[in-house]
Amino acid sequence: MTHVVPPPAGLRGVLLDVDDTLLGTREAMHLAATRAARQLWPDADPDRLERAGHRFRDDPGGHFRAFTRGEHDFATMRALRVRDLGRWLGRAASPEDLARWDELYEDAFTTALRAFDDVVNTLQECHRRGLRVALLTNSSGDYTRAKLTRAGLADVVERLTAGTVTKDTLGIGKPAPEVFHHGCGLLGLDPGQVVYVGDELDVDTCAALGAGLGAAWLRRPGYERDPDEVSHAATHGLVAAETLREVLDALG
Repeated sequence: MTHVVPPPAGLRGVLLDVDDTLLGTREAMHLAATRAARQLWPDADPDRLERAGHRFRDDPGGHFRAFTRGEHDFATMRALRVRDLGRWLGRAASPEDLARWDELYEDAFTTALRAFDDVVNTLQECHRRGLRVALLTNSSGDYTRAKLTRAGLADVVERLTAGTVTKDTLGIGKPAPEVFHHGCGLLGLDPGQVVYVGDELDVDTCAALGAGLGAAWLRRPGYERDPDEVSHAATHGLVAAETLREVLDALG
């Protein structure tokens, strides 16, 4: 077992996911959505309010995945997720509620968002090794830039990477193979020369392998590892890494 399935033509570049790979987005979303729901609907069921952040991030309606398929713009996707959460809390989100949510949520989210400690060293180490690096995320372009800036990564990303592919670049996101291929094109490399590192087994790791790249599955400490996903990863000879350092070590 290994932390990385190497690219078939030899490693020359790395594509990195952003959310929950470079940034602690999950925890920031949990905190921000819980705070926003409590302030917007303070008389809702207390037990459900306690779980509101996880419910919002889990997105049982699948609206974020629909966004990545090009079915919604960012604002529509966000509104659908808030309305779903409101219904779960027994509340109907009005247009005023949606506007207020954005204000409450973004204030808490940007305050809580942090980059993981190993990100800058990883980018620097890739540069020292002569590896080309770019970012590939399913989030929107403006929102990604804002998150990287808030987390203090914008300057180092500009200096040490070839750029960022977002859902806005092609109008669709992962797991579409053409998105991975576009990222490889940004690096000036063939897919068989690139490894992709991300936290979601299906749309990151398996999709990258299906597009002809190498891949690593990164699950940070404290992030759940679904037994079915662990078993599926094992069929590719993979075990999840907990840090980017582990991924770099596995790359040799």
